[in-house]
Amino acid sequence: MPSIAEEQPPLGDALESLHEASRTPAKQRTVKVSAVVDIICRHALVHGLDAEAVDAVIHIAARKTELDQTSVTTLIKNLYPTQRVPGDIIITVVAALGQGKGKPSPGTQDSLVKWLTLVHEIIEDANVLSRLYGVLFGMLDMISIRTSLCHLLSLITRRKHVKPFRIQQLLEFSRGLGNEPALQGLLRVYKDYYPEIILGSAATSRKSFAPQPDAEWQTRVRTIQETRTANHPTTEAHNGFRVLRRGPKRTKVSALPDVHTYQATESSVTLEGIDGVEAFVEKLDRIEPPGQLVSFLTDPLLQKFVELKPSPIVSARINLWLATCLEDQASAAVRGTEDTVLLAELLNALLQHARYTKTLLPTTLAFMKDYIPVWNGRDNIDAVLGLLAYVPGDSFEDIHAEYLSTAERALSSNNSSSSYVGIADLYISLLQHRIALLSQQESKHHQPALSSPAQQFLRDSVSHFAIMSNSLVLSLPPQTGHDIVSAVLSYWELLSRSSKPHVIPILLPPMDLVYHLIQSSSTAISSRICGIIGNYKEAFDAHPRPVKHCYPSEVTDGLNWCLRDIYNFFWVARGLVVAENKSVGMYCDPALRSSLDEYLAGIDPGHSIGNMFNLSNNAWLAAMSSAAWHALEEREIDRAKLDRSNVQRHAGPVSQQSLAALRSAGVDVDWEGASGYKVYVLNWLAERGLEGLRKLMFATVTDLRSVQESTS
Repeated sequence: MPSIAEEQPPLGDALESLHEASRTPAKQRTVKVSAVVDIICRHALVHGLDAEAVDAVIHIAARKTELDQTSVTTLIKNLYPTQRVPGDIIITVVAALGQGKGKPSPGTQDSLVKWLTLVHEIIEDANVLSRLYGVLFGMLDMISIRTSLCHLLSLITRRKHVKPFRIQQLLEFSRGLGNEPALQGLLRVYKDYYPEIILGSAATSRKSFAPQPDAEWQTRVRTIQETRTANHPTTEAHNGFRVLRRGPKRTKVSALPDVHTYQATESSVTLEGIDGVEAFVEKLDRIEPPGQLVSFLTDPLLQKFVELKPSPIVSARINLWLATCLEDQASAAVRGTEDTVLLAELLNALLQHARYTKTLLPTTLAFMKDYIPVWNGRDNIDAVLGLLAYVPGDSFEDIHAEYLSTAERALSSNNSSSSYVGIADLYISLLQHRIALLSQQESKHHQPALSSPAQQFLRDSVSHFAIMSNSLVLSLPPQTGHDIVSAVLSYWELLSRSSKPHVIPILLPPMDLVYHLIQSSSTAISSRICGIIGNYKEAFDAHPRPVKHCYPSEVTDGLNWCLRDIYNFFWVARGLVVAENKSVGMYCDPALRSSLDEYLAGIDPGHSIGNMFNLSNNAWLAAMSSAAWHALEEREIDRAKLDRSNVQRHAGPVSQQSLAALRSAGVDVDWEGASGYKVYVLNWLAERGLEGLRKLMFATVTDLRSVQESTS
């Protein structure tokens, strides 16, 4: 009986069938070409084609065959390479272009040129198209591929390709063909390198420039290549040692021009002529600065040039341009007439530069001082807050008074969840930057934890955020603001993992906030705050002894009380217990605890407030601990090879007494220990993304730490 879905033949067989069909007239074929093409295209779409498969398809498409035009065009459109395209494939494609008896059809040639445009940044040998430039330029007289060819040449043209005879030839084409858009676009690229070229009155249009790369095609290739290997994503095609070309400006004029070196001669060494790290290092001392140095804000190669070859003239040119432009934008913002698109581009470029240099330009700092007071807290949030994180200074109070407080008021005035998240993100970015600066300092043993100005800055900023995070979280209505709480937790997660003895101090969150979040109805929030406290416990354990020489007893006592409270809460039947100099009982009044205990005992003598918060009875963990128990029970039944029909199942909730009673008729599981119920629940939760409680307990409980050491 035949199967409903026939198994697809392997790619190799399909390519062999395609090769055979390409040499066989349509009426003599024994296979259906469209089915073979469909198999190849499906495989290419899902898995991509390796170099051998791409080469096989290209060799078929690059000559005149018996295949129909639709099949060939479909194959070329679906050539998704799984790796960088070898140079010999590119040479095969270029060799297929032009006039000749064995050449493919004009439609196929046009598709091949468009494919070169798509893959030109993921070619194995980046210089192969440059070496073939003269061959490609010589085919501009072919009407069928001229438009696509002009687009390709516009993308690969560099200063060394712009020769007087080519300029003359393009001008003659232009005069003879009229205002052909793609040709005019290529001429504009030539004019960027040689401004003295006179183009006449011909105007450019959208069709003058190479179209934006097919986003869907590029996304598919990126997914395929990243799946195959994480070491060569297509987004790394630009290696930072070539001038960045962002493509044509379609709907607006950019404030930041591409890098161009004007008035260059044949002997000039320009950034546009650099195509790799070796060339950059070899020619660094002879490189001429480009025309508009402000391009360094976004161009990685120009940034390296400015950093490695500093010059007072270069710095003066950059500062003059930026100061003039930013002053105009600040003045316009005061009047409410700023160019929002231009300002957004400038701010994003300044942030990109700040992330590269880890500092702000003086002109940027002056602009921020004028712009923040009139900022509405809505426009360019990411860029503005990102720049504020790099404001220099040793005094947090001064920076807060001059910059941060104004930004906080602007954000708070919007009274939206996203604005409050933005405030938290600002302090996360500030924390990341300051931790990076502190990490570069040398460790000075046996000094107090907050002895340097940088450490004091960190302490003051954390203290400010502690008050702010308390306000943000405690003022939220129940069941709302989870994104704000998540942002606050992200801050403390970063800080709790960043301590470095004698360099980055251990700074605790406010304990009332910790207790509040531990009792959250969200298991994710409760788990994350437990993980944060676990990080702090590990940080103190890793700190050189004695800790009291670096931290006052108030700090260590506060953490110890918190650890005991959480231990009592989740691990043993002493929830909400208050003990002098040992625990604060989650700030629960002892009288209230006693009343709750009496109330529960009146419902059931087996109930008590002490065990209402452990793994089995906790309101927000009970369902998951029950599921964990059922999984453990099934595992033990299989391990002991018990008769399922005779095994007494545990009805729950699980307790030490119930497990002891179950041993005679059910599974034999300990309450504690390495293979016990409680440890299993911790591991079960951790496997499902709730690893915070496990981290805390294993860092706190001595018996569990010995279990972890024995299993690691």
